[in-house]
Amino acid sequence: MIGQTLDRGRFRRWILIFSPIAVIALCRAVQRLAGALLGVWAWLPTMLVFWSLVALLMASGGRGWPMSTWLGRPRGGSLWSVLAVAVGLISVGEFVSGWRTLASPSLFALWLGFGLINPWFEETYWRGALIDATSRWAPGLGVAYSTVWFAVSHPLIWGVHSVALRNPAALAGLGVAGTVWGVAYYRTGSLRWTIAGHSLSNLLGLSVPVLLNVHVPAALK
Repeated sequence: MIGQTLDRGRFRRWILIFSPIAVIALCRAVQRLAGALLGVWAWLPTMLVFWSLVALLMASGGRGWPMSTWLGRPRGGSLWSVLAVAVGLISVGEFVSGWRTLASPSLFALWLGFGLINPWFEETYWRGALIDATSRWAPGLGVAYSTVWFAVSHPLIWGVHSVALRNPAALAGLGVAGTVWGVAYYRTGSLRWTIAGHSLSNLLGLSVPVLLNVHVPAALK
């Protein structure tokens, strides 16, 4: 019985480790198929599919995903928690230059809802679950693994329609953010402040206008 439990745990861990391949492939397919009818608005059904896949992966882990721990108080010093939030503030200049794109009430509502909801799914998947699944690897390797998938998922999925996110230069920023959030989780054992930093990044970086090509950062045109 114990052996069977261990085998199931090992199987679920490897499923999760390789899951980015399926998640990215499925979301990219939805983006392309929905794009034929919705154009840039294909990001909406694609995002719902992404959230659903993450929820399914979390549910398949049973009690294996320690949500209370992920959202608990960070251990150790506050340096990495501060850095996790600071990364989100890097985009404040982008917000200052493009906040007028939020003049539409419907776009404003989507921007706010996305910025507050999406980080919970992305951080529990890319950081919490994926780094936990690779915890037996050499130190730092799991963080690098999750960061690579997090970074490339953006051009491969959202870059299908978003001009900014298919620009190769976007990978640099995504890589830096993913690395800091990954190390922050690895060092503190908490996603509390990585979620906060990710939310700030989505909001200040005008993610929804970027997905809709309503706003394209000058560096990514």
